[in-house]
Amino acid sequence: MMKTYQLKFLAWVFSAFLPPDDPNSQNDEVEDYYALLDVSKNARADDIKKAYRKKSLLLHPDKLRQRGMKYEGQIITEDEARARFQQMKAAYDTLSDPKKRQLYDALGHKGLDFVQNPSHAWDPHVLLGNLAKSSLFDRTKLITLVLLFFGLVLFQPILLCAKVDQMLAQNGGSLENASWVALCVPFWLYALFFGVLLIIGKALFPLLQWIAFVAGVLFLTMKFDNVLPWKYSVVFIPFYFWIFFRAFEARKQKVKANADMEKMVTIEYLEKYVINEKKQDEEGNDIEAQQMHRTYNDLSTEEKDEINEQYIIVHVPPKASAPRETESEENDMEDELERIERSPEYQEAVARHEDADKTFTRIIVPEIPLLVLVIVQLDMGKNWNWGLTFLPLWIALFMQCCGGCYGFCCEASLAHIEVQEEMAEHFEKQKEAKGAQKGEDDKGNSNEKKESDGEAGGEVPTKTDEVTADNVGSEGKADTDTTVTAEPVAEAPDEAIEAEVSAMGVKAIREELESYGISTTVFVEKSEFVAALVKARKEGKTPIQKKSEDTVNEANEDDDIDIEEEFQMDEDAFHYYQQAEQEAENKATEAQSKAIASFCSIIFQTIIAVLFVVKLNRSYANEDEIVVDGGSSYSAFWILFPIFLIAGIIVCCFLCAICCARDFDKAMSDESGNGANENSNETTDGASPPAESVDTGVPITPMPPPTQAETAAIDESVDVVKNTSEITPEAAAPAQTENQTAEVATEEDSDDMNDLD
Repeated sequence: MMKTYQLKFLAWVFSAFLPPDDPNSQNDEVEDYYALLDVSKNARADDIKKAYRKKSLLLHPDKLRQRGMKYEGQIITEDEARARFQQMKAAYDTLSDPKKRQLYDALGHKGLDFVQNPSHAWDPHVLLGNLAKSSLFDRTKLITLVLLFFGLVLFQPILLCAKVDQMLAQNGGSLENASWVALCVPFWLYALFFGVLLIIGKALFPLLQWIAFVAGVLFLTMKFDNVLPWKYSVVFIPFYFWIFFRAFEARKQKVKANADMEKMVTIEYLEKYVINEKKQDEEGNDIEAQQMHRTYNDLSTEEKDEINEQYIIVHVPPKASAPRETESEENDMEDELERIERSPEYQEAVARHEDADKTFTRIIVPEIPLLVLVIVQLDMGKNWNWGLTFLPLWIALFMQCCGGCYGFCCEASLAHIEVQEEMAEHFEKQKEAKGAQKGEDDKGNSNEKKESDGEAGGEVPTKTDEVTADNVGSEGKADTDTTVTAEPVAEAPDEAIEAEVSAMGVKAIREELESYGISTTVFVEKSEFVAALVKARKEGKTPIQKKSEDTVNEANEDDDIDIEEEFQMDEDAFHYYQQAEQEAENKATEAQSKAIASFCSIIFQTIIAVLFVVKLNRSYANEDEIVVDGGSSYSAFWILFPIFLIAGIIVCCFLCAICCARDFDKAMSDESGNGANENSNETTDGASPPAESVDTGVPITPMPPPTQAETAAIDESVDVVKNTSEITPEAAAPAQTENQTAEVATEEDSDDMNDLD
């Protein structure tokens, strides 16, 4: 942790972002924690603890009553004593913690509250509001810091471009004969400062990488000054180590990320399978646990340390669980993996893994091939075009561009397709499960039917219509068929059939003929109907089975139910897929944002690389004819033009934010107040003017008359309003008094609880 003087320096530099002091406040002495406890600023932890106990005893309610509510020569109330005790407790909590005490000594009471409150320390509205209330001197410090930072960053490349231009010019300049090592003094100072920070942070591999890179730049500048007569293949040896250290660290980071992802578990899995795991003896028998189900909070410190060494507990954001047709241990493991993948710890490990892969990709293409081609070009004196030498860089930029296009166009669609495929798979499983259940039900029904038929034996089914003795055939049995609505008539004498049919009505005869499939449209007289039915009965025709309307409707309803059940989704599944769609949308938006940032970076790198390659080609091809002033080449400062442009835009944005900052809360309140005043001015002049009719050109369709149900509902609402309006203020007063009494009782209860505290 930083020292107190370092914190004070940072607080002085960035004081514009801290809460300003209130000139009307009179509680500075009271809020001083050292004064509250009556200790010095150099007091030890034991002295602070003793002072806190002594002061808290003086503020005890019983002690105060014995002294007549006197504290330090003044008479105070119980509320004042309670407030003073709370301030004293806050002072002790701060001064007893070394980190909080150091922050308090450097930043004060307001600065401590501001830093410890993340909603204030990282809220842009709060920061800009504090900046708007800051003094001109505090803003000037920020402006100076911004200009100084960008000046130091851009000072080194400006010197290099100026030297290159003067070396290629005819007249030369003051920097033409300057040493490259001396010209890179700003870079050496920056390298020293960054190296000290790495040493303080104990970052070994980043420190080795930085030393190798700085050594490579040093050898290269000494080669330009003709101090080292080595070839470029030898001069670039530090860069070989730089690449090796980066690859080694990327490999280590990738292995570490994979190991962390394998160790990640949720707290539910830990409590179910690790903390309350069933143990077995040497013979393989389960040992009954003597303790009840324990949670992670029930563990001791040693047990927690042991578990934290073996596992990484992740914090899973809330989300509906995936729908499952059946519960099993395999499904539990799938849910566990899905929850782990949504945790921020897992996402951070995935990001580290991806960074390592990107580092390997950059090393393979373009760094190693580009370094080899540059060495061949310089050491062997090849007259290749520098655009061909930088071919690995163009390939790498093209691959990045393809990756950006894929992320912008494809990942957004793939995120939604994954959710849709998962939903379709869920519906298919649901359909299969319902089909299997329906098959089992049909099988059970058929078995029950067979059992019922077996119990019936050889009994003859009962007829719907009564069978008389005349309808019995010569064999002494009646033909019956329970599967039809009309029963077939047994063989009988012709006279009996004609007599029976003649006694029937025309409607009954027509229905029976239609049941046999005989058309009755050609018959007019009753005798014709009777003759046709007698003929049909003599021929022994069987009625055609027809599905009744009720049977058809029931079948259609069953089909509709099957269709609806096929795509049925319960509430949990709906919430799950709704949240999955939202996450897919967020994932697509994030992918598109990354793709846009990648495109901007690619364009920026391409412009600088093209300007640099063109400058090299012109310099090597026409070395004797190149003149900066009106010659065939251009100034080296054009290579840095994109950097100067971006830096200028950033500086302008910072200056505008610092100088033009406004208190948003005050501005919004002023605007709302002005709007309210305007509305009040418009309404206080009298009744609002009638609205002018505007012909919009759209035909107005009259509303349909209300139905009887709507009319009854309107009448009921009117009666309720009338009954409510009949309540007098005297009748409403008791209810209001009861509400006030309840509020007072609530306040008294809260005061009593505070007294108990």
